[in-house]
Amino acid sequence: MEWYVPITIMPAIGLIIMSTTNFIVALNAEIFELEKDITQHDVVINGKIKQLKRLGTANALLYMSALCFMFAALFQASYDNEIIFQCIMITATVLVTIAFIFLFLHSVNAIQIRGRHLKK
Repeated sequence: MEWYVPITIMPAIGLIIMSTTNFIVALNAEIFELEKDITQHDVVINGKIKQLKRLGTANALLYMSALCFMFAALFQASYDNEIIFQCIMITATVLVTIAFIFLFLHSVNAIQIRGRHLKK
């Protein structure tokens, strides 16, 4: 595989990181608003804080995967060792997959939390 292939994946990861960061900012604002009446929204706030942790973890995994893709490209361009290149690529792919699982869980739980919030 050519050295530039992992670099071509970086813009997609960047878009996902930007989207996840936008979710984090919006969630922070929602939590801030709900904390004004913490006694009424205690359960919803706790759910949103868990969402915030999931999003933060997903973002960290995406950053780590971007770093791995970059290292894979640099390593392949410098040393041309296919085995190490493939190991780094697999690691990066696993990290992205785990991040997607966290984002999926965030999406599913967001529906439940929104439902609890609207019932009050």
